[in-house]
Amino acid sequence: MSGPINVRLPEKIVRDLDEFAKEYDLSRSEVIRQALTFYLTMLKNIGSIVRPTIFRVTPSQVVLMKRGDVTLMKLPTGLILTLSYTSSGGIGPKPMDKVKVDGFTLGRFMTRVVLMDTIAINSWPRLIVVTLSVEMAPTGIEILKGVKSEAKKIGLDPEESISVNTEENVSTDQTGLGAMALGLVHEDELRIGRTQPNDALVIIGTPKVGEEVLQAEREGKIADLQEVLRLLQLEFVHDVIPVDTQGIAYEARMITQMVGRQVKFYDDVKMDLEKPAGPATAVLVTMDEAKIERLAWTVRKPITIIGKVL
Repeated sequence: MSGPINVRLPEKIVRDLDEFAKEYDLSRSEVIRQALTFYLTMLKNIGSIVRPTIFRVTPSQVVLMKRGDVTLMKLPTGLILTLSYTSSGGIGPKPMDKVKVDGFTLGRFMTRVVLMDTIAINSWPRLIVVTLSVEMAPTGIEILKGVKSEAKKIGLDPEESISVNTEENVSTDQTGLGAMALGLVHEDELRIGRTQPNDALVIIGTPKVGEEVLQAEREGKIADLQEVLRLLQLEFVHDVIPVDTQGIAYEARMITQMVGRQVKFYDDVKMDLEKPAGPATAVLVTMDEAKIERLAWTVRKPITIIGKVL
């Protein structure tokens, strides 16, 4: 016994449906019937290969991993949700801020950090969450302008991809901000743990912190989103790691330990490897040492070779 079933379909599927019906001289109903028959037969015969397990995920099936300030949640479907995060305090336009900077610049740099962390592992940001310990107007509005400016650089629609919360109950004299980026990547495309023995350890940009950052940006000395995107297109670049407050040496040891190797820093490096890099002003890459010249042709920031992977 059969009966009618009402189903709402997206316009694109309806257009495709009509094209198939016209091409094979079938009715819409017959195309849908054959498609469902084929799909249900596939489910019955090869089970979990095509079964939509995404709808049956339990907490015990979610595997949590971490790299630096990025937490990864691997689902049994192979999809990975990534969450990158950063925060700042005492930096901004408020009377008691230790480092004076306008709200637009603060929002721009904090957003840049979480987007760089996300993109560096080949995850694509889908949502930016900003938690502000200030009022929306006027301080929050200026910070959000900076957030939106950075989001647009990678093609995100600010009206769809940004969520924000502010402090409206208590007046504040000092700026506090938290920023997070939620991204998506399939496990086959995840860019973590690709470092190889004898890889060169190379720094793109210069570690800067606090009031140094703005001057260094004007001089073109710090890393940015566009530089990370360029690095990901180079087949000889293996891992890409934005450097944060832990410093270059810490990040280098972390990335080599992840692949069971050690790091050798060169003695003649004229860069403070322990210095914090503030809002990801420097990026560490592991790469084929023979391709250093090609790297120099591609990136537009200072390049420093600091060591190698043993």
